[in-house]
Amino acid sequence: MTTKLAASLALALGLGLVFTQVGCGSGPMGNPRPSLHASADGPSVPAATVAQLRDCAEHGAARLTDTHYAIVFDVDVTADGQVDKAKIRESLINDREIISCMVDALHGMSLPGVIATLRPSGPISGGRVSPEGRDPMGHPAAVVAGAVVNLVPIVLVAGGVTIPVAVTVHVVSEIPTSTRDTTDEEREKKRCKKVKQECIEYCSDTTLPTPDFGWKFQKCKNDCLERQGCPRDS
Repeated sequence: MTTKLAASLALALGLGLVFTQVGCGSGPMGNPRPSLHASADGPSVPAATVAQLRDCAEHGAARLTDTHYAIVFDVDVTADGQVDKAKIRESLINDREIISCMVDALHGMSLPGVIATLRPSGPISGGRVSPEGRDPMGHPAAVVAGAVVNLVPIVLVAGGVTIPVAVTVHVVSEIPTSTRDTTDEEREKKRCKKVKQECIEYCSDTTLPTPDFGWKFQKCKNDCLERQGCPRDS
């Protein structure tokens, strides 16, 4: 057993991976299709991204000289689940094309589901959160920058080469406790501003001029806003 192979296996075992080659059917030209096997349940890499990683392994496997490798990625994710940065933490693969391909695949993924798993609980430690993190009203405490989640490792098998892939997610911006999306809030504000303008035009035509210092106009405008579900100070 070569030193590189031993190191690969040691790293893989340290990641808790299981080397089970499943679904190794033949692809075009008789080459075995790469497959994956996850060792546990939990937040995972999206299927579309796994397919891209699989393609990276398939297209570069012929250039690899050993049969076992391992690679670990760190991924920075914003509060909306979008990947801001993907980089290698540790790798036994020196093939730049494979590495670049995998980094691009991870950079293009979206992980709103992973972020959602952080919302129901409180303080995070080693990817886990405790019930004590809930505030007195029962709403989830905010998840701040620095939260870390280890995704379920995968094992790619291509051309007789086994490549365990591990991805660690780092939250790089604060997740608001509110379940309402900021975009929705902005959209609602814009809607109410438009409603307010329509109410002003309507009430100007129906109540002005008035001898009561605009009381009927103000009441008309406020009633109009409330009927449309908008606050008076929109």
